[in-house]
Amino acid sequence: MNTIKKIQFLILATVGLLITHSCVQDDDFAVPPLVCNDTWEANLTISELFDQVNSANAILSFDSDQILEGYVVSSDSTGNFFKTVSIQDSPTNPTRALQVEMDRTNLFNHFPLGSKIKINLNGLNVGYDRGALKIGETYQDANGNTRVGRMAEYKIDGHVAKSCDPIQEIQPVVYGSIDEAIDAAAASFDRINTLVTIQNVQFAAVGVTYADPATQTTVNLTLQGATQETASETTVLRTSGFADFAGVVVPEGSGSITVVLSAYDANNNGSISRGEYQLFIRDTNDVQFNNPRYEAGGGGSGDGPGPIGGGDAEFVSCLSEDFESFGADTVEFGAYENYAYNGSRYWGVTSFGGNKYIQMTAFNSDDPVTTTYFILPVNFSEADSFSFKTKDGYHNGNVLSVYYSTDYTLGGDIAAATLTDITSSFTISSGNTGGYGANFIESGDYSLASLSGNGFMIFKYQGGNGVTTTMQIDDIRIINNEDPDCGNGGGGGDEPAPPADDAAPLFAGHDFENWSTFLGGLNSFGIKPYATQSAGNGMGGSASMNILTDPTTTDTNDYVFTSLAPTGLPSSYNRITFYMKGTSEKTVSLNVYKNDGTYYVFNLGSITSSSTISVAANNQYAGEINTGGEWILVALDLSGLTDITTNVGSNLFALKIGRNVNYNLHFDNFTIE
Repeated sequence: MNTIKKIQFLILATVGLLITHSCVQDDDFAVPPLVCNDTWEANLTISELFDQVNSANAILSFDSDQILEGYVVSSDSTGNFFKTVSIQDSPTNPTRALQVEMDRTNLFNHFPLGSKIKINLNGLNVGYDRGALKIGETYQDANGNTRVGRMAEYKIDGHVAKSCDPIQEIQPVVYGSIDEAIDAAAASFDRINTLVTIQNVQFAAVGVTYADPATQTTVNLTLQGATQETASETTVLRTSGFADFAGVVVPEGSGSITVVLSAYDANNNGSISRGEYQLFIRDTNDVQFNNPRYEAGGGGSGDGPGPIGGGDAEFVSCLSEDFESFGADTVEFGAYENYAYNGSRYWGVTSFGGNKYIQMTAFNSDDPVTTTYFILPVNFSEADSFSFKTKDGYHNGNVLSVYYSTDYTLGGDIAAATLTDITSSFTISSGNTGGYGANFIESGDYSLASLSGNGFMIFKYQGGNGVTTTMQIDDIRIINNEDPDCGNGGGGGDEPAPPADDAAPLFAGHDFENWSTFLGGLNSFGIKPYATQSAGNGMGGSASMNILTDPTTTDTNDYVFTSLAPTGLPSSYNRITFYMKGTSEKTVSLNVYKNDGTYYVFNLGSITSSSTISVAANNQYAGEINTGGEWILVALDLSGLTDITTNVGSNLFALKIGRNVNYNLHFDNFTIE
């Protein structure tokens, strides 16, 4: 056989050998199936975790295997999210959501949209940060504050794992307007980090890009609601300059947008204002603006007759307005401005059951949009707080918003003014669909401490397009804590008799002998650090509670503590008593809670000797305390009050002090009889 034939033979033999082996069943050469190592069993829900973090300032540390799970709703695949994953507790109709902070990029490769992930909290921290509940590790910021941030990269794989469950299609919660979405979020922090779709919106500006890719600057773009005037129903879409769509021009039309709902609590104090909510898209497919652009105003921007009243307006720091001095149907007020912006209707005085209030409704209106403002001038430099009461009727949509402004001019164009939306800071009556609420609802107090100069508190009614809810407002209060005329009650009442032998403890640890018992009877906010047990300084050498501050201790009027109702409270009562000794440059204000969660107020005012204190209108801190080094007895007069709560575990009694002054007070032996 010559060389050529040998070579041909070898080639044929080799090919034959390959063909023979190719006919072998390929089971031995198949890629082995992937083995899922999902061994963790969830033993904690996101909702249960929220319940454990019961304070905006609390940070939890875990030292056991607590496993929770959630569905991924954010993605960093386009660069608009960075080293964080948002998860919610269900792919449809979620109730709670949070952020998982991880020091790793390209997280979408490990935790894609719709996947269920599990987190082992052992060795991690959980707490609120800038408005969102976060899982990660703690760090110290530039101001020395402990905050929850990203877990180290080496910890991620041991603490966060993708479940073996199939990827789910996340169904965003759909809201018909910006206000509807923000109202849902404002009800609690629970909605932050959920995936939502907001309908009937457009970008306020056209021809702009989502962000600035040249400088990689993050940009906030304003979104407008379709039925509101420009200055009203808006929110912010926030886009990173590192997003791969940063340089894309936003669409000019209107429609719906799917976003991860977020917020930025600038003060990191657990209170999110209307203007601090913000939205994030995953990519531009989340923006479906395929409808024509609408004209801002949705039915006639500024087509109403305009403002009336206000001719006798003064910038006040003290106001108690119950509308009893006005005749029924009054719409023009000398001290306040009434502004019909869209449509022809004004706020008007109405009376029912012997009580007067102002009322507004779009029911049976021929105007497509009804927008009316009620405007109160305020001296912000001296005013300390703002509150009111509301009642709604035949509710079919939220209609009331609350703002402050420092640049509005009486009689001017309100659309040209800067209105800061603080609606989310208040409790507003809602949900009475078949008639009117039984009672007016207290809004809660809004601090004006951060404002100065002259300005305005503004109520806005916005109805129309089928929304016709009736809204009533009463008992508007502007409080100046330094002005005793803003409240009723105070020191100087009759000297009380000592407590009866059978007087019941007002709260657990009422005599402060067992400090742990006392602390165990407080609500979740606990006690301020400047209030401590003082052994040997109580009555007869027992223990007391000592409140000791200086002008730098607190910049707010603090709740020092709020106690819970214990067992054994009397079913009927006539007074609360306690002993007090010491001095303070402002007085003490006390809240005694009702069955409905609201409270009666008692202000000690200037007090030097044993006194009986009557119910006041609002918390006040005007007055000084000086007991001359002796114990005095203070009695809170409960006669005629029948709705103080006796529900065990509910808020019962709170002690408050004023800001920026010296306190050195001792308290002992709180009882009720």
